[in-house]
Amino acid sequence: MIRRFVFQWHTCRGTRPSGRAWARALGVSHTWLQKLVRQFQADPTPMLREARHYGDPSFAQLTHARERTQRMKDDGKLRSSRAAKLAKFVALYRH
Repeated sequence: MIRRFVFQWHTCRGTRPSGRAWARALGVSHTWLQKLVRQFQADPTPMLREARHYGDPSFAQLTHARERTQRMKDDGKLRSSRAAKLAKFVALYRH
């Protein structure tokens, strides 16, 4: 989902938000956005195929994907991020 949004941002014409602003809106780091753009520039074929197969992404789909990810985190099916681990560590040793 995020890859399709980044590809859409990368290939849009006219004015567009900065990479940092777009990454912030998607909830990812701008460095990861830049990494994806470099992949698209090197070989856009896989992403073009994916875009043809799935179509344009919607923010409703993004919201649904975020909710699913949160449920997976709550169920312990995903690793914690560094920020979450750090927050847990700080909270543990504050008391």
